[in-house]
Amino acid sequence: MNFNSLDYFVFLGVVLCGYWLARKQLLRLAFLACASCVFYMAWNPAYLFLIVMSITVDYVAALRMDSAPNQNIRKAWLAASLTVNMGLLGLFKYYNFFAGAVVDTGSLFGVSLTSLQLDVLLPVGISFYTFESLSYTIDVYNGKIPPTRSFIRFACFITFFPHLVAGPIVRASDFLSQLRDKPRIGAQEVGEGVFLIATGLIKKVVFADYLALNLIDRVFDDPSAYSGAEVMIGLYAYTLQIFCDFSGYTDVARGSALLFGLRLPENFDRPYQATSPAEFWRRWHMTLSTWLRDYLYFPLGGSQVPPARAYFNLWLTVFLVGLWHGAAWTFVIYGMLHATSMIVHRFFYRRAGRTAQTVDPFALRVIKVLGTLHFVVLSRVFFRASDLHNAMDVIHQLAAGGTALFHVTAGVWALLFAGYALHYTPRGWFDLLRQGFIRLPAPAQGVVLAGVASALMLVATEDAVPYIYFQF
Repeated sequence: MNFNSLDYFVFLGVVLCGYWLARKQLLRLAFLACASCVFYMAWNPAYLFLIVMSITVDYVAALRMDSAPNQNIRKAWLAASLTVNMGLLGLFKYYNFFAGAVVDTGSLFGVSLTSLQLDVLLPVGISFYTFESLSYTIDVYNGKIPPTRSFIRFACFITFFPHLVAGPIVRASDFLSQLRDKPRIGAQEVGEGVFLIATGLIKKVVFADYLALNLIDRVFDDPSAYSGAEVMIGLYAYTLQIFCDFSGYTDVARGSALLFGLRLPENFDRPYQATSPAEFWRRWHMTLSTWLRDYLYFPLGGSQVPPARAYFNLWLTVFLVGLWHGAAWTFVIYGMLHATSMIVHRFFYRRAGRTAQTVDPFALRVIKVLGTLHFVVLSRVFFRASDLHNAMDVIHQLAAGGTALFHVTAGVWALLFAGYALHYTPRGWFDLLRQGFIRLPAPAQGVVLAGVASALMLVATEDAVPYIYFQF
């Protein structure tokens, strides 16, 4: 059930009616949790069992940690939570890759090995809800939050359908408190929610899907049919596509949540305005970056350790950001590229004696933004390629040169210029547009939304294009 489908908005309308008609908060949350399970089962009903298992284990583990008579028992229950959650993630997402890697390594040394490959589909959203559930048990263990006594409330936190499939990754410390009391909603929340849904659909349908179908997919399917310049334009287009696709999903998720009186965290902050790889990861998929920072980088010692260890901590954290996206050699290389760029940047940043208060001249800032953008653009080859052979074909064609641009249509050019131009406008402009929409009377908002819906119907493809991050 894609967010950019009519089915989703029919489902959303029905769930909203049932949610707000319920008089008691516990009934409201139970209805929402059940509806979210129905939403998830639209992909694969069998995998609902995995979510229920994760919820049950972590709910019990948190309560046991809270009542444990000593630290060893608390650690044992935390270990149980980590083992179950990371075990399921590792089994379904990474087992086949690592088993194949062992076989390949053995063959390099003349050792013939065989491995059992699991013929299973990756459960949708497992990378997201696993991290959300773990944030709860880890925070309870560290004494940052008390365990919730309500199984229904905890189940609603994990299964809440707007963020269930592709985030943003929600922390228990931020979301459980919103589920305790009866939600309140006014014109401000409704207007903001509808605005976010509309902008998210525009990003997805107008920009992401059009660029994918009219250039990007074709370039990666057959790189040899395109000139080096067209391949480069395809990479620019993919960099814009993945932003519009993922941030568009997040906008719809956040907008849908607001209609329930609930707030989800922001996940993007104009990432292509970043002046360094470090700033890029502070602006891109922020809920993943901060999750790994708080639950991996800081526990490893962060930067409060000897320099060599600090660089290793940083490298490992960013490498795992890349590997989180998928079990393939392309993502291994993608993670290594970004991890290495981070430690190189930190080394020269500190060697130059720079601090957070250092202000760059405008011209230097522009150069740094362009340099960071192009590093991100070129690294996207490994993110988008179907395998290493496909990535090498794209790189070879890019290096071969050629300036022909016959395959780049006027529509692609228009969306590229519009998309990047909008990305580099001041954030305040977007905030003014949002507030202007919210202040409109309801009938005027309806007219605007009707116009947006009509435009989307004109440019939408027959079949909804799946969101990129559904595969993670």
